[in-house]
Amino acid sequence: MAAPPPLVLVGGPPAGGKTTVALALARGLGLPLLEKDRIKEALMDTLDSSTFERSRELGRATFPVLWALAARTVEVGVGAVVEANFDREGLVAELARLPPSRPVMIHCSAPEEELLARYRRRAAGRHPGHQDHDIRRLEAIREGLCLGRFEPPDLPLVLRVDTSEPVALDAVVGWALAAIRAPAC
Repeated sequence: MAAPPPLVLVGGPPAGGKTTVALALARGLGLPLLEKDRIKEALMDTLDSSTFERSRELGRATFPVLWALAARTVEVGVGAVVEANFDREGLVAELARLPPSRPVMIHCSAPEEELLARYRRRAAGRHPGHQDHDIRRLEAIREGLCLGRFEPPDLPLVLRVDTSEPVALDAVVGWALAAIRAPAC
């Protein structure tokens, strides 16, 4: 019986360095990369995203699309690297609905003040539909951090990566490769 396909989850809070790590993983593992913001930005290019509330609505709508694509990559036996600011409880529920896979998680984060400073710096270069200039975005990040929403669920294989210092991306890719090749527990 063939091993289930890998599902490499890259999560953590906004501005946690997830995209940088996810790109390295997709390249290093030869897996497709599914990114929440890539999907959301495509939606924002075709649908109204001119208000904070509408941007949040599109963000919520992005997750079912992301999970449908992830499920399909698992169904066809390929797997994927899936990157998003997953909500801990929502992630547990979605993983339970997926076809059998080999989920491993890389959790990217940094101290709160570093995350907030990065978020402010990157706002000017992001799609305007994210509404990053709205103070409610920073408030939502602070609340999520306080409540542990961005923390990883209890999975057998989780690597925590502190992105406040340069990340040894080759080491992260090596860990993920070993994790998806390890015998199932």
